[in-house]
Amino acid sequence: MSNDKLNLQDISQTMMQLFVQDVLSKNNISDESKKKLTDDQKEQLKKVVADLQAQVNEFVKGAQAKKEDPEKVEEAPKNMTLRDMLKNKKKDK
Repeated sequence: MSNDKLNLQDISQTMMQLFVQDVLSKNNISDESKKKLTDDQKEQLKKVVADLQAQVNEFVKGAQAKKEDPEKVEEAPKNMTLRDMLKNKKKDK
């Protein structure tokens, strides 16, 4: 389980790096212009990254919870008629 968690964290970090690089390249931002960011802009970028990372973690937790607790579906025995199933339901109530 811990290996899966570490693997998911590595994947999410890689995806985040790719996303940031893609956004920077689409906006023609070079290494030189990245150095010109103000402290406020750097802080905003850090907040955005932290927010996205939190969303990814919540998504992963939700996916793991669904994976661990699959809904149990009651299957009727194949040789039972509908009348018998309804009688059993009435008895259970």
